Amino acid sequence: MDTTVKYKIYPEQKGVNIDPYADEATIKANRRINEMRKGINVPQTAIDATYIDKKCPFTGDVRVTGKIFEGVVHKMKADKTIVVRINRLIYNKKYRRYGRRHTNLSVHMSPCFEGLIHVGDTVICGETRRLSKTKSSVVLDFKKKSTEGTFKKLEDL
Repeated sequence: MDTTVKYKIYPEQKGVNIDPYADEATIKANRRINEMRKGINVPQTAIDATYIDKKCPFTGDVRVTGKIFEGVVHKMKADKTIVVRINRLIYNKKYRRYGRRHTNLSVHMSPCFEGLIHVGDTVICGETRRLSKTKSSVVLDFKKKSTEGTFKKLEDL
């Protein structure tokens, strides 16, 4: 399904003027892609795709300005939004032990990651300006969850 039909948006990117009768090659050549910093590379799906998302950190007008954090995808029920769970350990001085705590954050998932990220995957997120009432972070990169049975068994020598 075409992304312009799915999201009911006007297919135009801010700062890029394209002839309405232009062919596909001209549109891809004029596509604006932001340079990422802090060791994050722009995914190839963002470069090759034709989606328009104002809140995308790679092709939209959102800048990653705050902290970069890592978490596990907990829920994917909303459209373009995922819930990321951040686990951490808190030291309790009285009992001299660590306690586990977690935080759930709503994070914007760009259409360039659609179909690639699933529940249980580890994602790298970056803080941005407020995107909605609950979202102020975007997904920058992801790592697939290692599945059971991928470890090789020792063979008899």
